[in-house]
Amino acid sequence: MAHRAPPPQSLNAAVELLTSSQSESGHGTTTNRSTSGPKLVIPSSPTREKGKHPPSPRRPIPATPTGMWNSRSASAPMVAGREISAPKLNHAATMDMSPVKNRAAGKPIPVEPRVRPPTQLTQTATIGSGTYPILPQDLASEIKQFSESDFARQYFSTHRTGFIFRKRVPVTQMMTWQKTPLHSPLLTLRRALNKDAVKIFKVIQHIMGDRDRDKPVGVRMPSENHVSMVASINASTTSLGGNSAGIIEEERWLLGEGLTHGELRDEIYCQVMKQLTGNPNPESVFRGWQLLCVLLITFPPSKNFETYLRSFIQQHTTHQEGRVDVIAKYCVKRLAFIAKKGPRGRPPTAAEIETASDAAFNPSTFGESLDAIFRLQERTYPSQRVPIILPFLADGILALGGSKSEGIFRVPGDGDSVSELKLRIDKGYYTLDGVDDPHVLASLMKLWLRELCDPLVPDEMYNECITNSKDPGACVQIVERLPTINRRVVLFVISFLQLFLEDRIQNITKMTPANLALVMAPNLLRCNSDSMSVVFTNAQYEQIFVYNLLLHLKCGEVDEGYKPAHGLGAVSSSSPPRNSKSRSRRPTH
Repeated sequence: MAHRAPPPQSLNAAVELLTSSQSESGHGTTTNRSTSGPKLVIPSSPTREKGKHPPSPRRPIPATPTGMWNSRSASAPMVAGREISAPKLNHAATMDMSPVKNRAAGKPIPVEPRVRPPTQLTQTATIGSGTYPILPQDLASEIKQFSESDFARQYFSTHRTGFIFRKRVPVTQMMTWQKTPLHSPLLTLRRALNKDAVKIFKVIQHIMGDRDRDKPVGVRMPSENHVSMVASINASTTSLGGNSAGIIEEERWLLGEGLTHGELRDEIYCQVMKQLTGNPNPESVFRGWQLLCVLLITFPPSKNFETYLRSFIQQHTTHQEGRVDVIAKYCVKRLAFIAKKGPRGRPPTAAEIETASDAAFNPSTFGESLDAIFRLQERTYPSQRVPIILPFLADGILALGGSKSEGIFRVPGDGDSVSELKLRIDKGYYTLDGVDDPHVLASLMKLWLRELCDPLVPDEMYNECITNSKDPGACVQIVERLPTINRRVVLFVISFLQLFLEDRIQNITKMTPANLALVMAPNLLRCNSDSMSVVFTNAQYEQIFVYNLLLHLKCGEVDEGYKPAHGLGAVSSSSPPRNSKSRSRRPTH
């Protein structure tokens, strides 16, 4: 039996025992540490008074140094017989660091352009916004196999089959279509979310028409008491039958689960991909891809799963059966957009779900490139030099008294009303029926500018804008060198905002040039940097750039072929709606 030393009877004895144990168990040479190291000063034990106990032993706290030590001295702390050197403060080197240097000097921080690695691509794919290269089949297959194996090894849960040997189900089989319901999630989730994941799979089967007897799952979004102030004229949302309305409500519940629980987002995408792999029913495949379109306007996958999802979608850009290639090409673009934008604040409405389902065949006026928007309207409005939505919204703001509304462009419009009007425009109805708030139109104009596929000022000209933001002449010259379509859109927006700079209007709206520049700069310029310090530092220079355009840009003299005009009623009172080119999303019974 090992001998145990008796407990110390006093403070001094405890300190001596602690010191001796440290010297015996120390690393390296213990003799030098006990002789040359810093000696522990033991305060004299206080006189014990009757009825009072001595304080508990504690290590003495060294006094805080009053200044930095510049040379060897007795006051310098020592460790293992060696003095600790003081930190070498180099203020000049600190200030020379970026972005500290530019921020301290009152200068903008240039944004490094994103360099795309060169690839040898020979095949191309044409989508709504242009022609883009696609990966060769063999290279895409290798990327898909790598992403599958790497992601599956880390995140896929283990599924087993059989009653005795319980063989492990391979990932390839797990990710293949099945008609029976799931009993556990595909990915590793918290135990509390397992039941929700199983229920989500039933909803996906119901949406795609894969459930036996088409039995509803019985989930529903909580009722919303808020009513939009914009009258809905979307026929597809008002004529839904009972079964179709139930499917949409289940789909909204699914989307709400993905927004509420971030862990379920990859699980939802994974389940949809599973049901699209090896599915024998073409109609079910089509509805599954439409569901994927709806997911890609609601929330993005995680960064770890994004590559896996992108490779899956790209594999289907050449599958022409059932027009899957059209939807897949659209999904590639939507994935890149929502991965940068992030999730929505709440689930989409039934009308938004219907619109998103057919978006691959009916391109939206929002979130597209300017070239695609012009191709979309060239038949209906061939004489327009700018996208028709701009004069429609601008004339509507003036007609509804926007020049007499306090906080115009600053006060947000009703969210549901903005969404309803956006859907109406996407359907081709350019009317103001039921709209009486100019803030709704102003919010929608900012939304359209902000959701453009490419910023009005190209990324290669962004650094020039912020570095020359304090030079009014240089700001005007930058606008003159913009591409033709971009330049005319900038001229229209700036000339429209200049209408609100009259002293009489400013006194009512309380929107000075600085205030307008503050709210409009993020919609005209886009800082393509992942660093928040860079974004916040450059924001003030973006505002200065727009401020100088508002005061010094003569919009009628920049482009000889275009002079912006406002208040002319660009759109007739009744516009023909666009017809859907896709099949009905909901099954008929």
